[in-house]
Amino acid sequence: MPGGDRSALTAAESGMDFVRYQLALIKVPPTVPVDQTFDYLASHLQDALEASPNLGGRKVTVSSRSVSVPANPDDYIKLDNSGSEFHATLEKVDANVRVKTTGRFISAVASDRAVQMDYQRTQVNTTIYNYAVTAQGGVVMQKGSVGAAGGAPSSIASVMSAKGSAPAIRVNGGTIGGDLSVISNGFASVTGGSVGGSTIVPDIIAKHTHVIDPPDFPYVDTNYFRQYAVNTYSDGSILKNMRIPANTNPKFTGGATIQGILYIESPNTVEFRGDVNLAGFIVFENKNTPSVNIIDMRGNFSQTPLPLDSDFDSLRAISGISVLAPTTRMVISGSVDSYLLGNVILGTFSNGGSADWTIDKGSVVAMDQYSDAAVFNGKTVKFTATGQYNMPSAGLRYSSYFKPQGSTYDEVKP
Repeated sequence: MPGGDRSALTAAESGMDFVRYQLALIKVPPTVPVDQTFDYLASHLQDALEASPNLGGRKVTVSSRSVSVPANPDDYIKLDNSGSEFHATLEKVDANVRVKTTGRFISAVASDRAVQMDYQRTQVNTTIYNYAVTAQGGVVMQKGSVGAAGGAPSSIASVMSAKGSAPAIRVNGGTIGGDLSVISNGFASVTGGSVGGSTIVPDIIAKHTHVIDPPDFPYVDTNYFRQYAVNTYSDGSILKNMRIPANTNPKFTGGATIQGILYIESPNTVEFRGDVNLAGFIVFENKNTPSVNIIDMRGNFSQTPLPLDSDFDSLRAISGISVLAPTTRMVISGSVDSYLLGNVILGTFSNGGSADWTIDKGSVVAMDQYSDAAVFNGKTVKFTATGQYNMPSAGLRYSSYFKPQGSTYDEVKP
């Protein structure tokens, strides 16, 4: 290990703490490709530091593979009034970042000292599947209930809205078995109904409404699933690894059997009447808006595992998905009970039917930011568990940050 002045080493360590803090503030959106991550990080770090008093108007140099803070390698950032200073460099190493901070103590005779540590691009832990119902926009409970099934505690039937203005959640009637979560005080409006077992409005607001940090919503890459839809739709009720071309607007009036994946191109309106056996999952192309793409369900949906045939072997590693339709409006208005296995991810959701819906090990996630992204005005939507431990295994990307890898921390030559 290099030796030298201890105060210089302390300055280098403090410099590493400074850089670690700055990197923790930068969240990389899920739409940024891996090969562009360093460019995104470097650009945002440059903007943040050059606007901060720490650099005192000095610049940050950015290249395709490195960052120098400050720009001049012989220039240092003052840590305090004791004489401690540091210089930092960031280097692109594959998809990761290697940070080296060199410290010095200006009154010391001994040479500079430096420390180094790698930072790994790490997915942000999303909380959207912790709730039975999650929406980027508003949630409206007017009639019916969001409840638990299969012996699960009623508390799992929780509702969260990340809408950035009031009211984010409106409860005018009906029953929500769990609690409400919003991102700011006053964003829940309760004028009737029951929440968390209480019908007393002040009690609901005080005890059953929680303020949370804004959660991380994913980018949905539905194109990933297109490769599995090897058959093109033609009239018929058996849909086996099927792709429905845009503007087909099919109506299944006598029931349908979906085996494997049903991939629906956008725009489309798909109507289901009668019994539907879903032995697989539905993916609706991530394109256009929920006002254009519609899944109209008025029949019985019964979901079962994939068939045992080898035609479906490539799909077996995909789990946690029942319906993946991030720019689609799903309208439920049937009168026959239905069962879905896995997460139901939509643009908007509207339940106006008289049927009981059971979702097994999954959450309803409304991706749109409308004030009525999720509306409950029907009978019952029940959950055996949320999607917290059954998250979609493919097709979704989340924000990321650069996490320090403590095992790589070492003193190196300045």
